[in-house]
This record gives sequence, structure tokens and C-alpha cells, in this order.
Amino acid sequence: MKHLFLSIIIFSIFATLSTGQSLKGRITTQTGEPIQYSTVFIKELRQGTTTNTKGDYEINLPAGTYTVVYQSLGYQPVTENLNVSNETIRNIILPLQYYEIPEVRIMGTGEDPAYMIMRKAIGLAPYYLNNIYYYKAEVYLKGNLIINKIPRLLQKSMKMQNTSNSATVSAGSKPKKEEKVLKAGDSFFMESVNEIEFTSPDKYFQKMISYNSTFPEQGNNISPMSFIQASFYQPVLADMAISPLAPNAFSHYNFKYLGASRQGDFTINKIQVIPKRKSQQVFEGIIYIIEDLWCLQSVDLTNDNLFGKIRIEQLFTPVQDDIWMPVSHQFEINISIMGFKADVGYSSSVKYEVVKPNLSLQKPAALISDYSKAVTKKTTDTIVSKQKKQISKILEKDQLTNRDMAKLARLMEKESQASIDSGKKSLEIKENVTQKVEKDAGKYDSSYWAKIRPIPLSDIERKAVKISDSIKSTIIRQEIKTDTITGSAERNFKKAGVRLKDIALGHSWYDTTGFMFRYDGLINFKSVNFNSVDGFSYGWNFEVKKSWKKSGTLEAFPDARWTFSREKLIWNVNTIFSYDKIRHQAIFARVGSSSRDINNGGGISPFLNLDYSLLFKKNYLKLYESTYFKTGYSSEIVNGLNVNVSINFEKRKVLGNNTNFSIFKTSTLYSPNIPVNPYLGPGSNEINALRNQRHFDFAAEITYTPYQKYRMIKGVKFPRGSDWPTFNLTWIHGINEFNEIPSGWRRSDLLRFEVARTRTVGAFSEFKWRLRTAGYLDNRNLTFYDFFHFNSQPLLILINNYEDAFMIPSFYTLSTPEFYVEAHVKYTTPYLLLKLLPVMSNTLMRENLSFSYLGIRNSTNYSEIGYSISEILFIGEFGVYAGFEDLRYKSVGLKLIFKIN
Repeated sequence: MKHLFLSIIIFSIFATLSTGQSLKGRITTQTGEPIQYSTVFIKELRQGTTTNTKGDYEINLPAGTYTVVYQSLGYQPVTENLNVSNETIRNIILPLQYYEIPEVRIMGTGEDPAYMIMRKAIGLAPYYLNNIYYYKAEVYLKGNLIINKIPRLLQKSMKMQNTSNSATVSAGSKPKKEEKVLKAGDSFFMESVNEIEFTSPDKYFQKMISYNSTFPEQGNNISPMSFIQASFYQPVLADMAISPLAPNAFSHYNFKYLGASRQGDFTINKIQVIPKRKSQQVFEGIIYIIEDLWCLQSVDLTNDNLFGKIRIEQLFTPVQDDIWMPVSHQFEINISIMGFKADVGYSSSVKYEVVKPNLSLQKPAALISDYSKAVTKKTTDTIVSKQKKQISKILEKDQLTNRDMAKLARLMEKESQASIDSGKKSLEIKENVTQKVEKDAGKYDSSYWAKIRPIPLSDIERKAVKISDSIKSTIIRQEIKTDTITGSAERNFKKAGVRLKDIALGHSWYDTTGFMFRYDGLINFKSVNFNSVDGFSYGWNFEVKKSWKKSGTLEAFPDARWTFSREKLIWNVNTIFSYDKIRHQAIFARVGSSSRDINNGGGISPFLNLDYSLLFKKNYLKLYESTYFKTGYSSEIVNGLNVNVSINFEKRKVLGNNTNFSIFKTSTLYSPNIPVNPYLGPGSNEINALRNQRHFDFAAEITYTPYQKYRMIKGVKFPRGSDWPTFNLTWIHGINEFNEIPSGWRRSDLLRFEVARTRTVGAFSEFKWRLRTAGYLDNRNLTFYDFFHFNSQPLLILINNYEDAFMIPSFYTLSTPEFYVEAHVKYTTPYLLLKLLPVMSNTLMRENLSFSYLGIRNSTNYSEIGYSISEILFIGEFGVYAGFEDLRYKSVGLKLIFKIN
């Protein structure tokens, strides 16, 4: 629950710190009502802060004269020149801001004037997203959580642990924890002071100077970095909702012009953002756009999602020339989920110490104001590119079409990317956030925070801090006492209980030498299984791991299982020795004797087969005994190019059913343990039949992803995708034993080629495709084991997220020794058909269109189309699929898929 709170609380935050003389007061309306979360901006210091819930503000400044701007959404800003010395008190009254609709705005085509404004703002969003090269800011964050209601079922299970502050623990002693049951009315508070540096395009350095928190075990995790990178100029904000400035915003929003007002040298347009349909992935509210600059002046937007309602207020100020940056943020979150209710608030204070524009990204001429011409004079004398001329030509238009907007956005995106791509672009995705916590960041007392805090605490926050200080004092007193109560007998009893729990439920043991042992326990979901061949089986899984800092890692995964009907021990041991963290070089070996599915291309889940066998007397799973040994080597040759070679010996044995047990239909017999397939039917080639057989093969596989991006984490290389497809080529040279053939052995060569790609094509949308083709150079001497087996999933209920599956054909019926071509295409989007309906739109579900094709030599062409809704309660997917043979309709099937893996 802690992580849930923190994930919702921290949502797109910038903040800061100030020191020196004190400027304080209260900001109210003309009727004397306090204006919550108003912004106070000191122009000379480029520093902003906000008021608390009572309209109070307090900021520490060096002595001097300052231009102070007081402003809040919906009110006229007030600017004052103040001489700050010692404690300066200044109370401010903000008049209401009236927005008028000029006559020119209601003339013309009849279209709402908001669309003309939004087209320019959307088209220029890539510019404003990338117009800063560097900035350095001091950031203060302040957040609180108030629990309003806890359901009775959760009241006893919701607990918090307060860990004693390391500053108070004696040397060598272990910090102790005190557990407390949460209840309605409890409140928590957090704050931190940070120094943040940004360097284009996406590099951040955060130094946490100090932190203070009453949240459970919060420690120094109070970081704004997860969301400080978020911006409404991005198409999707924080991976949760579509921005009104996204290129496809007109597909999701309607806009309404509410008027304009003059504020200093600028005209501010007030635009209402109206979702076209109720959805958890959109915002609604008001945004303010600056005339002629077409950038944000402020936002007041709300997102209503599964966890509750999040309201975001941001105010932008020109911190340098025409560079408008957010100087205050306020987030109000009303959590309401499963009967749990809470209120969350977050405020910020920002001081920009240094701001450097991205000089490589030239501002369009149409946006240059009089006082910024001197700054850009050097660039106006250069030769203007054709692309820049097109941008200026579009911006000079009084009325932009949607086509103009899309073209402007594309051009600005190209200009922005060109400004940040210098020289040869590296494929390495380097860590874009570096964090450092000062040594004594968590040791500051209440007097320090009272002096340094730029946003006054509310009454609830003061109460939370007071309670936290009391708890810390109690923990310190407990640590001073010597444990004289608990006797050795009681301690031994507790240790014995822990050991029994580990044996029953499993446990992992570690030591400081890099050794690890994991045991899944006697009571485990995977311990028990059932099928008609083995009957009931019970077993254990283990993992043993040993790591050396320089020489690599050795891992072993042994498992053993006793089959009660076959009365046989089946077992497997998989080992891998990895010795190059960058090239992922590894040697692996696998040995064992187990029951194996004949379909090696994907088949029924063992758990589903257990259910269907015991409840419906259906043994879909067809098994053979495999006693095997396989060893191989894998490595990345160059970036994106991987090879895998292996040799394999397998002794295959035909198995039959050994039990007829079932909960229901006890008089019915299970079907034979032989797949249903034309090549195994009466009159078919006997060579293809299942048999006891020895098998050898040598396999070589090459996988290549051009321009593969990657990230280095603690010396380990992790692939991170590519704009190109992934290619795969496999060759398997097999040798099979045939007792009825002279000389007894026959060889075969398999060649398989595959290409696939997954691509993001919009907000929360993706397009996947895979093309695969394979064949044997000579397929005259193949047993059914070595056929091409395809992933068919004909059952109504499935457990897994099956990729590249045929949803209608029965298990094993598609298996063939012939040359084939296979294709799978899937398009996923939040908005297609059903999600456009009012009842469905306000969910996180996504819609999927799929197409699958299988063409087999000397056989009919099979194709399948499907439509499904996924992310039902996060794990479910429901779909309908239709199958065709040579374009003739054959059948239809429904699917309910639970994506547990």
C-alpha cells in the first residue's frame, strides 16, 4: 500500500529552496477569502513558491529590493516592488480575472476560435519541449496524505513501520522498527530540498540536500525525478494520460474558447478542454495559451482514473527572455478505491539559478518578440533553411487547418531532433538520472526545517510532524533499553517456527560470498500436477546460484517429481555458466528424464490440462518420455548479433495412459495418448508414426537486430529495442534412428527464417507483426516428434498471454512436415469500436485486432481474424475469432484469457 500511495502522490513536480530575510503574508480575494496555492514569484531570483491552504506564504530572501509577482488561476496578477529586510510582511488582494471574447474571434468560418489557437500550440509543442539546453534549480517538495476511510476488512492488515533514524542509533546497533495499525484520521507528511540540473536532451542530476518524512519507511526516497521529466508538451504525460497538446489531441478532445485577457505585454487565451468521451486516459479542465507565442501560461486539469481524481495546477512564468517555465505546481488527489479513501496534496517551490536556451534550435521568426530580437540577432543573419521557411509560412497564417497543424508538428519535431542529435548517435541509452544523497540529509531537526521551509505548513501537516517526532523519541528510548524480557527458550521457539514456515512455503538463503539457494516449499502451487499418463505427481523445484565478481555466475535449476501412476521419478537439471556481462557469453547444459509435450511449438497449459482432465475427462495434453542431454554456447558477437549453438541427444519413448481417474465421468475412458493428426491416422506413412527412438541434432541459431539500443546497468548490458525488425535464422541438422530401415539412421536438415517487430504507433497503441517460414531439405524420414508444431489454443478459457497463436484449430491438427509460411499481425489501441461507447470508454481496457495466416505446401491455406478487449480488471482478455480455409468461412470461437504470467 505504501508504493500505491507514493506512485499516486508524486505526479509531475518541480520545486525549490530559499534562504535569508523573510517575506511573508497572506493572499486573499476581494472578499477576504484566502486563495489556496497561489504563486509568489521573485523575478530577480527566478524563484517561485506557493501559499498553503490558508493563503499564507513565507519565503526567505537575501536583503534587497525585488519585483514580486503574486498570481493565481482565475485572478489578475499583482506585481509589487518590495524592499525586503528582516521580516517583511505583505498581504495581497488578488482581483478576479475577467476574460472577454473579442469580436474578431466570433467571425469567419463559424468554427470555435479555440481550434485555431490549439492548432498552433500543438504544432509548436515539440519546440517548447526541447527549447532548453540546460538549467539548474533548487527544488523544495512538500506533500501530505490524509486517510479518510479504511474498509473494515483492511483495518487490521494495514500497518506501518517506523524505522529509527540512523542518526540516533548507537554505533554497531541495528535500527529497530515500531509497528502501528493505520486508522481513519491518520495523516502523513513529507518534504525534501533538492538541487537539480538538467542537460539536453534528457540528462538529470539530483542532489538531495535534506529530507524529512513521516511516511512508513520512506527514508530518502522522496525524489521528484520520476515525474520532473513529465511535461504537457509531451504526447503522453507520465504514461497515464494523453496531453491536450498531443499530435492526436483532436481525436480525444473538444476545445472551447472562453475569452482572452491582457496581462502585461501578453494576451492570455482561456481554453476549455473537453474530452470527447469519458475515459481514464484523458484530462479535462482549463489551459491558458499565450497569444503569438502559442505556449502554455498555466494549466488547471483533472484526470479521473481508477485510483481517484487527480487535479493538476501549474503556472508558467518567463524566467529568462521568452523562456516560460513552470514555477509552481499543486496536485490534489482524491483517492477512492475498494472502499479506501484518502486525500493527497503536493506543493512545490522552484528557484531557477541558471537557464540556458537550446541555441541549436532556432526559434521560429513568427515567435520572436521585440525584447528577444537582440538575443536571436546572430541566428537571423544566417541562411534560413527550407524547413524553417515552411514553419514560418505556416505560423503566418491566420487560420490553420488540421493538415497545417500536423505538418507544423512534424517540421518542429525534425528541427528539435536535429538540434539534440550531434555527430554519430550512440545506440547506448545511458542512465538519464543520476542521484546523490548528502551524507547528513536525514539528520536535520525541526528548527532547521522551520527556517528553511519556503511553504508554510498547514495545521494537518504540523500535526503529522509532531506525531512523527513523538514516535521517533519513543523508538530511541526503546533502543536504550536492554532486552531482558525475552528468554532463550522463547527465542528458540520462534526460530523453530520460522524454519517450519520456510520448509512449508519455501525460502531463499543468501550469504556474503555470492551464494544463493532457493527452495519453493512443500506447499506450492506448482508442486502438484495431474495428467492421464503420469497420474498425480508431486515434486520440488530448487535454484542454486554462485556469483564471482570477476569470473561470472553459475546457476543450476534442479527439479524432481514422483509420478504416482507411472511409479517413476522424473527429473531435470538445467545449468548455465555466464561469464561475460556485456556480450552475454554463456555455456549451458541440460539433462533429465521427464514427460514432455509432443507439441514443442506451444500447446495446452499443464494446469488447464489438469482442470479439464479432472472435471471433464479431457486429456488434451499428449506426452512422450524424453531422456536427454543438451549442451551449448551462446554469445553476442557484435551489438545486436547473437549466436546460439547446441548439440542434443534424446532417447524418446512412447507412453500410454496409466490412469482413468477423474472427479466426474468415472465410467468414461480417456482418449489415447496419441495426437489427432492426418499423418498419424489410418493409412498414413508408418515412418511418421510415434516410436521409441534415439535422436541426435546439432543446432545453430543467429538472431540480428539492426541498430539495437541498449542500456548498461552495473556493468550488465540490457537490450532496449530498435526501430528495425529482428531477424532470426535457424539450422538444425538431425539424425534419427529407424529400426525398420536399412542402416538404421536417417539425416534431416531444417531451415527456418523469422522476422518480427513491435512498434508503438500512438498513445497507448502498438502494432506487432511476425513472419516465419521453414522447411526441411528432405522430409521423407521424419517422425511426428520432428514435425513443425504450431501454437493452437482452441479452449474457451486460457491461462497465459499467448503471442502468435491460432485460436480455433484443435491441438496438434496443424502439425506438418511440409514447407510452410506463417504470419501474425496484431494492432492494439485504447479507442477502436466498443471503447467509443459511453459505458466502456471510462476504463483502462484496450481493443485488439488480429490476423493470422498459415500456408502449408500441399494443404489448404488457413487464416484467422480476431477482435478482443484486453486489460479487463488488468489481467483478463475476451475475444471472438473466425477461421477460414482458402478464404472460405470455417468456424468461430470465443476466448477468455487470464494473463497470469
